[in-house]
Amino acid sequence: MFVPLIPSLLRKYCALNQLTLRIDPKVLGKYPNLSIACLTAQIDDPSSLNNLVEDLTRQVPTIVEHLNSVEPITQLPEIAVWRDAYAGMGIKPSKFHSSIEALSRRVKKGDDILTGLSVVDLYNLTSVLHGTPMGAYDLKKLEGPELTLRLANPVTDRFEPLGGRPESYPLNEDLVVYAAGDDILCWGFNTRDAVISCVDEASRSIVFLSEATSEAAAQRPKAALNALAAQMAELGITTSDVQIVDSSNPDIGL
Repeated sequence: MFVPLIPSLLRKYCALNQLTLRIDPKVLGKYPNLSIACLTAQIDDPSSLNNLVEDLTRQVPTIVEHLNSVEPITQLPEIAVWRDAYAGMGIKPSKFHSSIEALSRRVKKGDDILTGLSVVDLYNLTSVLHGTPMGAYDLKKLEGPELTLRLANPVTDRFEPLGGRPESYPLNEDLVVYAAGDDILCWGFNTRDAVISCVDEASRSIVFLSEATSEAAAQRPKAALNALAAQMAELGITTSDVQIVDSSNPDIGL
Protein backbone atom coordinates (compact mmCIF):
# COMPACT_ATOMS: atom_id res chain seq x y z
CA MET A 1 0.00 0.00 0.00
CA PHE A 2 1.28 3.47 -0.90
CA VAL A 3 1.85 5.67 2.12
CA PRO A 4 2.24 9.38 1.27
CA LEU A 5 5.21 11.21 2.73
CA ILE A 6 4.38 13.95 5.18
CA PRO A 7 5.55 17.40 3.96
CA SER A 8 8.62 17.59 6.20
CA LEU A 9 9.86 14.19 5.06
CA LEU A 10 9.08 15.04 1.43
CA ARG A 11 11.19 18.20 1.63
CA LYS A 12 14.02 16.19 3.20
CA TYR A 13 13.76 13.51 0.48
CA CYS A 14 13.87 16.12 -2.30
CA ALA A 15 16.83 17.89 -0.71
CA LEU A 16 18.76 14.63 -0.53
CA ASN A 17 18.11 13.95 -4.22
CA GLN A 18 18.83 17.43 -5.52
CA LEU A 19 22.10 18.13 -7.28
CA THR A 20 24.04 21.04 -5.80
CA LEU A 21 26.33 23.33 -7.80
CA ARG A 22 29.09 24.72 -5.59
CA ILE A 23 32.25 26.81 -5.85
CA ASP A 24 34.98 25.62 -3.52
CA PRO A 25 36.29 28.33 -1.14
CA LYS A 26 39.87 27.77 -2.37
CA VAL A 27 38.81 28.74 -5.89
CA LEU A 28 37.05 31.84 -4.60
CA GLY A 29 40.23 32.68 -2.69
CA LYS A 30 42.14 32.76 -5.99
CA TYR A 31 39.35 34.32 -8.04
CA PRO A 32 37.28 36.47 -5.63
CA ASN A 33 35.18 37.98 -8.43
CA LEU A 34 34.30 34.61 -9.93
CA SER A 35 30.66 33.97 -10.75
CA ILE A 36 28.82 31.17 -12.53
CA ALA A 37 25.48 31.62 -14.25
CA CYS A 38 23.41 28.45 -14.42
CA LEU A 39 20.33 27.42 -16.40
CA THR A 40 18.62 24.02 -16.58
CA ALA A 41 16.35 22.94 -19.42
CA GLN A 42 14.27 19.93 -20.40
CA ILE A 43 14.72 19.59 -24.17
CA ASP A 44 12.53 16.67 -25.17
CA ASP A 45 12.96 17.28 -28.92
CA PRO A 46 16.43 18.66 -29.76
CA SER A 47 15.41 19.02 -33.41
CA SER A 48 13.10 21.83 -32.31
CA LEU A 49 16.26 23.92 -31.88
CA ASN A 50 17.29 23.67 -35.53
CA ASN A 51 15.62 26.88 -36.73
CA LEU A 52 17.00 28.78 -33.74
CA VAL A 53 20.50 27.50 -34.52
CA GLU A 54 20.08 28.73 -38.11
CA ASP A 55 18.93 32.15 -36.90
CA LEU A 56 21.93 32.51 -34.57
CA THR A 57 24.31 31.35 -37.29
CA ARG A 58 23.14 34.21 -39.48
CA GLN A 59 24.19 36.65 -36.74
CA VAL A 60 27.82 35.45 -36.65
CA PRO A 61 29.13 37.84 -39.37
CA THR A 62 28.31 40.76 -37.08
CA ILE A 63 30.52 39.23 -34.39
CA VAL A 64 33.31 38.71 -36.91
CA GLU A 65 33.38 42.47 -37.44
CA HIS A 66 33.87 42.90 -33.70
CA LEU A 67 36.61 40.26 -33.62
CA ASN A 68 38.40 42.01 -36.48
CA SER A 69 38.29 45.36 -34.70
CA VAL A 70 41.23 44.51 -32.43
CA GLU A 71 44.49 42.81 -33.37
CA PRO A 72 45.63 40.52 -31.92
CA ILE A 73 42.41 38.91 -30.76
CA THR A 74 43.92 38.37 -27.33
CA GLN A 75 43.57 42.11 -26.65
CA LEU A 76 39.79 41.87 -26.65
CA PRO A 77 38.65 42.24 -23.01
CA GLU A 78 36.42 39.14 -23.09
CA ILE A 79 39.43 37.05 -24.11
CA ALA A 80 42.21 38.83 -22.21
CA VAL A 81 40.49 38.26 -18.88
CA TRP A 82 40.52 34.52 -19.46
CA ARG A 83 44.18 34.55 -20.46
CA ASP A 84 44.91 36.10 -17.08
CA ALA A 85 42.82 33.45 -15.34
CA TYR A 86 44.59 30.64 -17.18
CA ALA A 87 48.02 32.03 -16.32
CA GLY A 88 46.92 31.87 -12.69
CA MET A 89 46.32 28.13 -13.09
CA GLY A 90 49.92 27.49 -14.09
CA ILE A 91 49.11 26.62 -17.71
CA LYS A 92 50.13 28.45 -20.87
CA PRO A 93 47.26 30.55 -22.26
CA SER A 94 48.92 30.33 -25.68
CA LYS A 95 48.62 26.53 -25.61
CA PHE A 96 45.34 26.04 -23.77
CA HIS A 97 42.63 28.42 -24.92
CA SER A 98 39.46 29.17 -23.01
CA SER A 99 36.39 28.02 -24.89
CA ILE A 100 35.46 31.58 -25.85
CA GLU A 101 38.93 32.21 -27.30
CA ALA A 102 38.94 28.92 -29.19
CA LEU A 103 35.51 29.55 -30.70
CA SER A 104 36.28 33.19 -31.49
CA ARG A 105 39.47 32.24 -33.32
CA ARG A 106 37.58 29.73 -35.46
CA VAL A 107 34.80 32.18 -36.25
CA LYS A 108 37.29 34.90 -37.15
CA LYS A 109 39.01 32.56 -39.62
CA GLY A 110 35.68 31.70 -41.21
CA ASP A 111 35.63 28.14 -39.93
CA ASP A 112 32.32 26.36 -39.37
CA ILE A 113 31.70 25.83 -35.64
CA LEU A 114 28.58 23.69 -36.08
CA THR A 115 28.86 20.15 -34.71
CA GLY A 116 25.59 18.60 -35.84
CA LEU A 117 24.39 18.37 -32.22
CA SER A 118 21.73 21.06 -31.92
CA VAL A 119 22.17 21.61 -28.17
CA VAL A 120 25.94 22.00 -28.52
CA ASP A 121 25.56 24.26 -31.54
CA LEU A 122 23.06 26.37 -29.61
CA TYR A 123 25.34 27.06 -26.66
CA ASN A 124 28.45 27.53 -28.81
CA LEU A 125 26.69 30.15 -30.92
CA THR A 126 25.28 31.84 -27.82
CA SER A 127 28.79 31.88 -26.36
CA VAL A 128 30.28 33.59 -29.41
CA LEU A 129 27.44 36.10 -29.77
CA HIS A 130 27.64 37.15 -26.11
CA GLY A 131 31.41 36.95 -25.68
CA THR A 132 31.33 34.56 -22.74
CA PRO A 133 32.42 30.93 -22.30
CA MET A 134 29.60 28.44 -22.10
CA GLY A 135 29.25 24.73 -21.58
CA ALA A 136 26.62 22.14 -20.76
CA TYR A 137 26.28 18.79 -19.05
CA ASP A 138 23.77 15.98 -19.32
CA LEU A 139 22.13 15.97 -15.89
CA LYS A 140 21.19 12.30 -16.21
CA LYS A 141 24.87 11.39 -16.45
CA LEU A 142 25.87 13.19 -13.27
CA GLU A 143 26.20 10.97 -10.22
CA GLY A 144 26.46 12.09 -6.64
CA PRO A 145 24.90 15.04 -4.85
CA GLU A 146 27.36 17.75 -5.87
CA LEU A 147 28.84 19.40 -8.96
CA THR A 148 31.81 21.44 -7.77
CA LEU A 149 34.15 23.99 -9.32
CA ARG A 150 37.33 23.23 -7.40
CA LEU A 151 41.08 22.83 -7.64
CA ALA A 152 42.33 19.62 -9.21
CA ASN A 153 43.82 16.81 -7.15
CA PRO A 154 46.51 15.21 -9.36
CA VAL A 155 46.71 12.16 -7.07
CA THR A 156 43.08 11.07 -7.02
CA ASP A 157 41.29 12.81 -9.89
CA ARG A 158 40.24 11.01 -13.06
CA PHE A 159 39.77 12.68 -16.45
CA GLU A 160 38.78 11.22 -19.80
CA PRO A 161 38.67 14.19 -22.19
CA LEU A 162 36.16 14.30 -25.00
CA GLY A 163 38.07 13.99 -28.27
CA GLY A 164 41.49 13.94 -26.61
CA ARG A 165 43.98 11.99 -24.53
CA PRO A 166 44.35 12.37 -20.75
CA GLU A 167 48.11 12.98 -21.05
CA SER A 168 47.40 16.04 -23.20
CA TYR A 169 45.64 17.68 -20.25
CA PRO A 170 47.97 17.52 -17.24
CA LEU A 171 46.68 18.12 -13.75
CA ASN A 172 48.24 20.43 -11.20
CA GLU A 173 47.12 21.78 -7.83
CA ASP A 174 46.32 25.24 -9.24
CA LEU A 175 44.13 23.94 -12.06
CA VAL A 176 40.42 24.82 -11.73
CA VAL A 177 38.06 22.04 -12.78
CA TYR A 178 34.41 21.12 -12.66
CA ALA A 179 34.15 17.82 -10.84
CA ALA A 180 31.77 15.29 -9.37
CA GLY A 181 33.62 13.36 -6.70
CA ASP A 182 36.97 12.33 -8.18
CA ASP A 183 35.73 12.62 -11.77
CA ILE A 184 36.72 15.77 -13.64
CA LEU A 185 33.87 16.93 -15.87
CA CYS A 186 35.65 19.90 -17.44
CA TRP A 187 39.36 20.72 -17.41
CA GLY A 188 40.69 24.25 -16.86
CA PHE A 189 37.41 26.05 -16.09
CA ASN A 190 35.82 25.55 -19.54
CA THR A 191 38.57 24.23 -21.81
CA ARG A 192 37.76 20.55 -22.34
CA ASP A 193 34.71 18.46 -21.41
CA ALA A 194 34.81 14.87 -20.22
CA VAL A 195 33.27 11.90 -21.96
CA ILE A 196 31.26 10.89 -18.90
CA SER A 197 29.06 14.00 -18.71
CA CYS A 198 29.03 15.47 -22.22
CA VAL A 199 25.85 16.32 -24.10
CA ASP A 200 25.05 13.84 -26.88
CA GLU A 201 22.16 12.87 -29.16
CA ALA A 202 20.27 11.25 -26.29
CA SER A 203 20.60 14.14 -23.84
CA ARG A 204 17.34 15.73 -22.74
CA SER A 205 17.91 17.16 -19.24
CA ILE A 206 20.61 19.79 -19.65
CA VAL A 207 22.41 22.22 -17.37
CA PHE A 208 24.05 25.19 -19.10
CA LEU A 209 26.88 27.06 -17.36
CA SER A 210 28.78 30.27 -18.11
CA GLU A 211 31.51 31.86 -15.98
CA ALA A 212 33.11 35.23 -15.39
CA THR A 213 36.23 35.91 -13.34
CA SER A 214 36.06 39.70 -13.23
CA GLU A 215 33.53 42.33 -12.19
CA ALA A 216 33.75 43.89 -15.66
CA ALA A 217 32.53 40.68 -17.30
CA ALA A 218 30.09 39.59 -14.58
CA GLN A 219 26.95 40.50 -16.54
CA ARG A 220 27.89 38.59 -19.68
CA PRO A 221 27.09 35.05 -18.43
CA LYS A 222 23.72 36.06 -16.99
CA ALA A 223 22.76 38.00 -20.12
CA ALA A 224 23.74 35.08 -22.35
CA LEU A 225 21.72 32.54 -20.39
CA ASN A 226 18.73 34.85 -20.05
CA ALA A 227 18.73 35.24 -23.83
CA LEU A 228 19.03 31.47 -24.24
CA ALA A 229 16.16 30.86 -21.79
CA ALA A 230 13.91 33.34 -23.59
CA GLN A 231 14.64 31.78 -26.98
CA MET A 232 13.92 28.28 -25.70
CA ALA A 233 10.73 29.44 -23.97
CA GLU A 234 9.44 30.67 -27.34
CA LEU A 235 9.85 27.09 -28.55
CA GLY A 236 7.86 25.71 -25.61
CA ILE A 237 10.94 24.34 -23.84
CA THR A 238 10.79 24.30 -20.05
CA THR A 239 13.71 26.04 -18.34
CA SER A 240 14.63 27.16 -14.86
CA ASP A 241 15.36 30.74 -13.94
CA VAL A 242 18.98 31.77 -14.38
CA GLN A 243 20.80 31.38 -11.06
CA ILE A 244 24.13 32.88 -10.01
CA VAL A 245 26.79 31.20 -7.89
CA ASP A 246 29.45 33.51 -6.47
CA SER A 247 31.19 34.51 -3.23
CA SER A 248 27.93 35.73 -1.71
CA ASN A 249 25.99 32.63 -2.77
CA PRO A 250 28.55 29.81 -3.19
CA ASP A 251 26.12 26.94 -3.74
CA ILE A 252 22.69 26.42 -5.33
CA GLY A 253 20.35 23.52 -5.95
CA LEU A 254 19.85 22.57 -9.59
